[in-house]
Amino acid sequence: MAAVAMLAPMGCSFGGDEEPQPVSGVPKAIVATVDQLGRAIAEQDYATVCGRLFTEDARRRAGGKDCVAQLRSSGEDVRRPSIEIRGIDLKDDRATVKVETRAEGQARVSDTLELRREDGRWLIEALS
Repeated sequence: MAAVAMLAPMGCSFGGDEEPQPVSGVPKAIVATVDQLGRAIAEQDYATVCGRLFTEDARRRAGGKDCVAQLRSSGEDVRRPSIEIRGIDLKDDRATVKVETRAEGQARVSDTLELRREDGRWLIEALS
């Protein structure tokens, strides 16, 4: 989870030479959540991650009332983290986001984020 940080692509390509098209609708909202997560981690703003971006279940798994301290501890040595979205699989109020993460001095890692829509907002349910 500590390697999750900045969102790179904000569009998707529909052909070899075509310009990337802007993301809209539900995928745009999902991208926005991942982008917020990336910015918060890059800025070491773990209070935002725990309090605004995680579902209650994710917050509990990340330490509950100690969520902020747990995330801070796991991310303290991570430098210049980044994330690139590779795909979004949407099913009703759940989304699986395939990403590649990396940080300075670390290899690229394929990862998956699970998001769930609660009260009209897309929140992080799980980081694998």
